[in-house]
Amino acid sequence: RHSQYYFKDGNVVFLIEEVLYNVHRYFFERNSAHFRSILENAQGADKPSPIVLSDVNCSDFDGFLAILYPADFRRPAEKTTAQWTSVLHLAAKWGFESIQLLATDNLAASAIPVDKIVLGRRYGISDWLPGAYEAVCTRADPLTVEEGVKLGVEDVIRISAARQ
Repeated sequence: RHSQYYFKDGNVVFLIEEVLYNVHRYFFERNSAHFRSILENAQGADKPSPIVLSDVNCSDFDGFLAILYPADFRRPAEKTTAQWTSVLHLAAKWGFESIQLLATDNLAASAIPVDKIVLGRRYGISDWLPGAYEAVCTRADPLTVEEGVKLGVEDVIRISAARQ
């Protein structure tokens, strides 16, 4: 049982990495067609078994749930770029549009240009691309190996050509 996200009055149980989460299905049904479909199919059982989310880790799910269950509504928990990227990934995967927009807004303010290129391409955030490409092409430092790996061969070649 998860220490923070196993609620006595929860009405949907998820199993992730052998940890049980008992949360409120309302949030999942209201905001996600993906989960509406899953939960409709799970309704028939008298004692429903946990819904196994095998392609998610606890850390990422905890970060996602922190959006649905904020400790302080006035000041949501601060997240790193990696944490917001994880939230964006899960929100996009499950169709939580408003959470996807929240993650996008936060990443727009905090992500470095290389990450904006990668995320912009992956999640269709085309507004980010021109400014991010310009920032990478006009900066003094060349791409690092790590950045090149993130970007992929095609972008590395285009950026190298633009910088010359």
